[in-house]
Amino acid sequence: MFDFLTLQAKIGYSFKDKSLLARALTHSSASAENYERLEFLGDSLVNYAVSDILYRESVLEAGEMSKTRASMVSKEPLSFLSDELGFSAACLRKNCPLSVKMKCDLYEAVTAAICLDGGIRDAVDFVQRTIRTLPFRAKDYKSEVKELCEKNKWSYHAPNTVSSTKKGQIFTVEVYVAGKSLGVGKGGSIRVAENEACKMALTRLSEE
Repeated sequence: MFDFLTLQAKIGYSFKDKSLLARALTHSSASAENYERLEFLGDSLVNYAVSDILYRESVLEAGEMSKTRASMVSKEPLSFLSDELGFSAACLRKNCPLSVKMKCDLYEAVTAAICLDGGIRDAVDFVQRTIRTLPFRAKDYKSEVKELCEKNKWSYHAPNTVSSTKKGQIFTVEVYVAGKSLGVGKGGSIRVAENEACKMALTRLSEE
């Protein structure tokens, strides 16, 4: 018997059609109505949700984003989330050990169930909300520059300007280390722009 109230509280989403959640947590060993088709849809939804995070919130290049996404949506982190959210414990199965792959499938199946019940936005919100609990961070170039400045007793200054475009505001940040301009970055937020500028500054510092 599924404890729908506890599961929905952990998921942060209330199902209108609870049979979708039940199917997402049912293995083929227990029923023909199982999570396999849901997992197929969920895989694409999880990839999209993580791609959206990386595109909007990191300053990684395309190749780096692909590698980072692959690590974030691999079996280990998603199986960890299934354990944390209670999917693993709730999985209905018969004489079938719960593998890391199966736990990963459960997470993707629940994501698909949310999409079918409430829409893509709810599914993406679920993934992005839970995936942020994983020990992932986009590379923090600003911290690296600040550490170098503290170590060498250099000053650090990062003034910013903002301009408006049809797509929204664009921030420009110029990073000065020891009074010398070492990098300029642009982005949809000061944080992203400053991180990009610091990436350039690190390159310049390594060349000197």
